[in-house]
Amino acid sequence: MQGFDEWMQERVKTTVLRSWNEIILFLCWTERNAFYRFFEEYEQFLKHKDDSKIQESEEKASPTEDNSKFRQFDIYNDILKGIKKRPGMYLRTSPITELDMLLRGYSLSRREVGIPPSEPEREFEGFQSWIEEKYGINSGQSWSKIILFYSVDEHEALQKFFELFEEYLNSNKSSEVDEICG
Repeated sequence: MQGFDEWMQERVKTTVLRSWNEIILFLCWTERNAFYRFFEEYEQFLKHKDDSKIQESEEKASPTEDNSKFRQFDIYNDILKGIKKRPGMYLRTSPITELDMLLRGYSLSRREVGIPPSEPEREFEGFQSWIEEKYGINSGQSWSKIILFYSVDEHEALQKFFELFEEYLNSNKSSEVDEICG
């Protein structure tokens, strides 16, 4: 993601400092369209970045190298830590809802290009049922809606998400230890 803000500002030729998400949302008008546009723009950014590296080193990168970079990137390791530290930099007015959409879109995009789920992604798959069990809810609502229901607002819900996610990860680790030591 390093350099993506600057690249987007150059791309739309703006002199006003705006984050990539503000620019894309402005261009698309709806969050749904912006969501899909992000992946298109980010792919172009990576291609531009790779092309720049090729020009500098005069080496040609193979398509498998580009794909392996995407395979190595993991939103659960690379982005969630940043969101936890500085949520306003990544999410706007509805942070818990936007986080849910971001994670869903990430998983969907990986599946659509044929990349198997990463270990952290597989680990996250059980979070929905864990939240339902924790709150005693079986309504078909997403984990984000459940957490939001039990929170004052979106921002508190985001803080609760990180607390609950940490609790979930720790409960998985302790159940793994129980199985091994069992």
